[in-house]
Amino acid sequence: MAATSGKLRPPFRLLLLLLLCLDGSPPGYHLQRGFGSGEHSWFIHLQGGAWCNTIEDCSKRKMSAYGSSKFMRAVEFNGILSNDQQLNSDFYNWNRVFIRYCDGASFSGDGEAQDQDGSTLHFRGLRIWEAVINELMGKGLATAKQAILSGCSAGGLAALLHCNDFYARFSKEVSAKCLPDAGFFLDIEDLSGERHMWSVFNGTVHLQNVTQVLSKDCLAKKDPTECFFPAELVKSITAPTLILNSAYDSWQIQNALAPDGSFPGQSWSSCKTDIRNCSSTQIQVFNGFRNKFVDDIEVVKDKKDWGLFIDSCFTHCQTPFDISWNSQASPVLGNKTVAEAIGDWYFERSYEVKEIDCDPPPTSYVFCPHTRCGYGRDADPPASSICGALAAPAPGSRCPLNGSGTGLCLDGSPPGYHLQRGFGSGEHSWLIYLEGGAWCDTIESCSNRKTTELGSSKLMEAQEFEGILSNNQTVNSDFYNWNKVVIRYCDGASFSGNAEAQDQDGSTLHFRGLRIWQAVLDELMEKGLASAKQALLSGCSAGGLATLLHCNDFHARFPKEVSAKCLPDAGIFLDILCSSEDLSGKRLMWSVFNGTVQLQNVSEVLPKDCLAKKDRTECFLATELVKSITAPTLIVNSAYDSWQIRDTLAPVGSYPGQSWLNCTNDIGNCNSTQMEVLNGFRKKFVDGVKVVKDKKDWGLFIDSCFMHCQTKYSISWSSQFSPVLGNMTIAKAVGDWYFERSKTVKEIDCEYPCNPTSLVSIETTHPPHTGCA
Repeated sequence: MAATSGKLRPPFRLLLLLLLCLDGSPPGYHLQRGFGSGEHSWFIHLQGGAWCNTIEDCSKRKMSAYGSSKFMRAVEFNGILSNDQQLNSDFYNWNRVFIRYCDGASFSGDGEAQDQDGSTLHFRGLRIWEAVINELMGKGLATAKQAILSGCSAGGLAALLHCNDFYARFSKEVSAKCLPDAGFFLDIEDLSGERHMWSVFNGTVHLQNVTQVLSKDCLAKKDPTECFFPAELVKSITAPTLILNSAYDSWQIQNALAPDGSFPGQSWSSCKTDIRNCSSTQIQVFNGFRNKFVDDIEVVKDKKDWGLFIDSCFTHCQTPFDISWNSQASPVLGNKTVAEAIGDWYFERSYEVKEIDCDPPPTSYVFCPHTRCGYGRDADPPASSICGALAAPAPGSRCPLNGSGTGLCLDGSPPGYHLQRGFGSGEHSWLIYLEGGAWCDTIESCSNRKTTELGSSKLMEAQEFEGILSNNQTVNSDFYNWNKVVIRYCDGASFSGNAEAQDQDGSTLHFRGLRIWQAVLDELMEKGLASAKQALLSGCSAGGLATLLHCNDFHARFPKEVSAKCLPDAGIFLDILCSSEDLSGKRLMWSVFNGTVQLQNVSEVLPKDCLAKKDRTECFLATELVKSITAPTLIVNSAYDSWQIRDTLAPVGSYPGQSWLNCTNDIGNCNSTQMEVLNGFRKKFVDGVKVVKDKKDWGLFIDSCFMHCQTKYSISWSSQFSPVLGNMTIAKAVGDWYFERSKTVKEIDCEYPCNPTSLVSIETTHPPHTGCA
């Protein structure tokens, strides 16, 4: 199969055939090779992310990573996908595959339609599934001795839809099983009496033509939509399957039982965000949901070789997160964590694994015996509750911002953040991390963005705290026990805009990033940040730029005796002009920033001394911002920033045919002429940060890895595969700089490929991870 192999983390493979994402871009997957005893064992994970059931919904979805491979970011393999033997003892060394979700019908559709703009919407989920599995069979899956098909949310539903097909691909002596996580969606009436999930599934089934994957026995008796629900699907599945789900599934409660608009005013807003805020009447409604859930899975109890792990945590998806998969904060049923129960079921170490948790009393939310849902044991400070998150500290539900005022996401929904409380020596130390995710610079792009988690808190999913945010002392020895905050990004202007505009549909687009920043910081000051003894502001990508924009304000909030510093990661974006004869010669980054600055009115955060001399757009560039920042700052960046090279130096369409595609997916594929262009980019980058060399208390860690964002991933932050400069990993360099253990930390790597730590092979290294390939 002709394909292009790019390495996002783990390596990402694009399938360049007539199987397409919604927008027509090629689908893809990540493969992490097994090793040792796991060399012939395979774990296939189907990504989730809801559905699109109308032309309008699918049109908006194609402008996101759930409808286009053009927007897909790197993924980190955690939880059941982790290669950490202590965390994931049963599956750590298996071949692990993460199949990206970009069709909007749980990998089941086969059709197409005309979009509103006249282009084609491609509903090819079934073909994507078949092509990926067929390719994997050729890569070793055909000789597997053990195999599991899994998925989370819409991917969990997909695991049910394709379970029989997956199972049938192997001989009887192969232990092939299925593990749907949070994929058991109910046909229930919401608070207003509407069958919301039925409506979503009905639109998806008919628009995308999913009948080929549905049970023929069911279709002979019932409507195709009913056959799409798990309660019917499980009746026809013959493969051994374990259903992992919460009986109080937070996504379904928030989006199917009590969606916005199904109740008057704000009467259910606090309850559906945090189950502990619910009244006894509201808990009774939730218990009705639970009863329906338990009734629907009753059929599984009598199925031989099947399993159940149905806990009472207010969460959605539990296998992809370390904290819920297997930690001191993991839910426990039958004296087993999620990981232990699944391992015992798969390897048949227990006669039966069919656990259904008890339900809470109707007066208040009290955990059943042995259920931990993210609070952890009394002796385990890092697993303390995160702003009411019951699912886990890091990946728990978002904290709604209490005093946000007019600080709003693009769509008008309230902004939010995740807070993980510090403990021990870190009780009075704070790390504030600004989420990234590019920008929107036109009414159209902001309109599309507001239908994603980067423009609406309604669509925000769980978060995992890794890298510099990890509470693992081995991975993150300097900051593991600090108070850590991730501020969610939903404004599209690096937390800097202050305006509004009318959307194409007549609604209001809220450009309130600056107010979000101010409101979150003000609230955190009340929660203990004001008494911090140590503080660090950081962020990645657009969040790295936001770190530079707000660095002086952050530093000014503390007295001089507080060590308050800034750490922008991958936030130095260049105003470059493509000079190669193969490229278009456009100033793409300037165009994006110019549109953002003008549309969202970001002038309030820009340096006054710069504005007195230069255009606002130029003052929004990091190379100008650093000149006015007085707070101690360390810049972490690659001089071959993969996002900028792919999206601003050599974006698709700036060169003829496929001439640059292999190079921009993997720098190791670049020819000598292309490397000259990339080295020109590096030279401009190095020139842009030269001003930092003379700044006292500042630092640099500029490596030559082909990547974007390095502090947020454990593998690049601190591991045997982390890039090394001056005998320091990123974590060591940042720690030495922040705590002033070194006189100076100003490291700039040589040109690619001179540094061997930037050349580790993902394909041959075991464990097959690298922070720099």
